[in-house]
Amino acid sequence: MRQVLLGIGVGPGDPDLVTVGAIRALKEADLVLLPLAKEGAESVAGNIVKRHLSREWTPVVFPMKGREDERDPAIRRQIEALRSLWEEAETIAIPVIGDATLYSTVAWLYRQWRTVAPAMELRLIPGISAHSLAAARVARFLAMGEERLSILPGTASYDDLVQSLMASDAAALYKLSPLGDTLPRLLAETGPWGSVTRIDRAGWSSENIVTGFDATSPCASYLSILLLHRREGTLP
Repeated sequence: MRQVLLGIGVGPGDPDLVTVGAIRALKEADLVLLPLAKEGAESVAGNIVKRHLSREWTPVVFPMKGREDERDPAIRRQIEALRSLWEEAETIAIPVIGDATLYSTVAWLYRQWRTVAPAMELRLIPGISAHSLAAARVARFLAMGEERLSILPGTASYDDLVQSLMASDAAALYKLSPLGDTLPRLLAETGPWGSVTRIDRAGWSSENIVTGFDATSPCASYLSILLLHRREGTLP
């Protein structure tokens, strides 16, 4: 039997931005896994899609952080624990926040699934990315003309971030919390930046937008994006 793992991007948090293709795939899948960061936690992706359809869901604890040697065995244990459910399923779907092709936990899940089911295929359904929604919320084009746009993780080394930002006309930084109080220094070293905007929880009822120097304060939220532009304003 041909088996497929579907990684389905459901957008950054606004249920109105889930694509028709994502909902259709979730409806038609034989098994849908709801990713949890820890036992008993709510599924962020699940809360988004549950607004659109009602079906049976299977929770799976998926460690979002931690070292690879701790994360991978935890994922394999979950796969083995659910073997009786997925062995007879042709399509297994897992919704993830944002875009399934960008910083997606589906990659780690699929890599471990292949160790126990080598024939498992992967299919990705993209969703609206957090940086796209963040830019839309502040009516700002991410890049225009010949401008160079970088998508960067705050978990990268400081030197790598400096090098990438120096070569960029615009940038979207994910995973800000590891930068801590080094963020102002990073922007000063790679500037000048005409526009600095941080959007916390874009698309959520608790969305928060901070601009200027205040946007560089330490940020603990996983769901935050920092947008940087050399130019000021919304138009070239």
